[in-house]
Amino acid sequence: MPATHRRRTAGLTAAALAALATASAVPAGAAPATGTTAAGGTAHLLSRVGAAAQESALEYWTPERMAQAQPASPGQVVPEATGSPVEAVAAEPTAEPTGEQAARSLAAQAGAPAVSRRQRSAAAVVTGGAVAVASPWTGDAAVTARIGRLYFTQGGLPYECSASSVRAGGTSVLVTAGHCLSEGGRTSEDVVFVPGMAGTVEPYGRWAATGTFATRQWLEEDQDSPAALNHDVGFVVLGRQDGVALAERTGALDIAFDAPLDRVTVFGYPAASGRSDGYTLQHCTGWRFPDTGGTTDHGTLCDMGGGSSGGPWLSGFDPAAGTGTVTSVVSFSYRSAPERLYGPRLGAAEREVYERAAAAAAAV
Repeated sequence: MPATHRRRTAGLTAAALAALATASAVPAGAAPATGTTAAGGTAHLLSRVGAAAQESALEYWTPERMAQAQPASPGQVVPEATGSPVEAVAAEPTAEPTGEQAARSLAAQAGAPAVSRRQRSAAAVVTGGAVAVASPWTGDAAVTARIGRLYFTQGGLPYECSASSVRAGGTSVLVTAGHCLSEGGRTSEDVVFVPGMAGTVEPYGRWAATGTFATRQWLEEDQDSPAALNHDVGFVVLGRQDGVALAERTGALDIAFDAPLDRVTVFGYPAASGRSDGYTLQHCTGWRFPDTGGTTDHGTLCDMGGGSSGGPWLSGFDPAAGTGTVTSVVSFSYRSAPERLYGPRLGAAEREVYERAAAAAAAV
């Protein structure tokens, strides 16, 4: 699949480019692009960041640079075979289907013919549900504290994604998209997480990365290919504040692997849709369904723009308690259907990366 089929970060004009260019024991400075993969493994260490570089990253992100940060957009790809995702037209359900019913429905629709976008209504795609337009989260603050904006630079330019704190033995570990940590051979630097950001308010402070990890598949495969998109996941280890880990300050979400086709709530900080400023946590809820364009990813009907990349997909989300289990992250959409987000299935490869990040966090 040619590289031109995918656009993952927002485009910048030449003028904007010029304006913006302005685990254990670790070395004193950042050491990007010197990652290692354990023999026979899939977990790849992208960078170690020493104390001086952590402090530099915290100072780098002034309010002005945060305002200049470009949203890393969910990739927009063309499917391998058909040029558009296979869509099964169905009537909108009168009652919420159970997980078992949804699975049976998807199985029955697997051989349905493709239809054009003009032939389908907003409520007639795969699951039979309406496309959910992202809206601001105004519910329990517990989930807000565990999700935030991830700031970073690639090639000297400032960008932002979404990320979430995941449970890892009381330490500080984030999950996000792999392309937020490395893309096109460029490792992200100056990585800082701001949990619960609302406007320019940073209620839980800002936290610098001490290390970043991604899957070998994302880093070594053609990043336009299903082989890479299937594993577009990364983990970030954060330093402590006055000896306190992020999870101790904000709490953390559970994380699970090999999730079924269940109902999910997607969170993120979109900034490229024109409906959000990027400083407001947004969400949408819907059933997930299998991709038919060549990847093993799951999709959901969620219209959320750039900046939401890396945002968590929560299964079993309890809005009253603000709890849920991360079972995927925002990765890409198809150009023919940008209102449908896709996220990788968290499997054995992702578990290995998570475990390596958790071990590194325990040594911070």
